[in-house]
Amino acid sequence: MADETIYEIEESRTRRGLATYFHRLARRLGRGDPVAIDEAQTVTVAVPANPDVEIEVEREDGTTSLEIELAWPTDEGSVDVDASASKATFELFEDRAAEWRWRLVHDNGNIIADGGEGYASKQAARNGLESVKSNARGAPVE
Repeated sequence: MADETIYEIEESRTRRGLATYFHRLARRLGRGDPVAIDEAQTVTVAVPANPDVEIEVEREDGTTSLEIELAWPTDEGSVDVDASASKATFELFEDRAAEWRWRLVHDNGNIIADGGEGYASKQAARNGLESVKSNARGAPVE
């Protein structure tokens, strides 16, 4: 079968912009969530648990490049080119009063939402967070 390029982008980014992108990528890979490829987050890839990794540093025609490539059998992952991924992440944390809380934090560091109450255990906070995640999808907007 011939190679098929599903999505490709080439652009300049600042080191800080790259760090933010790789941070988001690492968090989502670590959680097993689909990773957003483009800045608008309309292209996502579900990476399987054990992809092959190739890291290559090249010099060619006065340019040095660092290439990081993940590969896996097609039937083990998926690509969504019409995604609506979020730029936010849920966090669980223990506050100064030794209560567990959850919050939704945008990639820029702003807190979008929080539970508004402390929980006695990490599991109770996780249950509250999961309830919000499952029930908020169909909630009406007022």
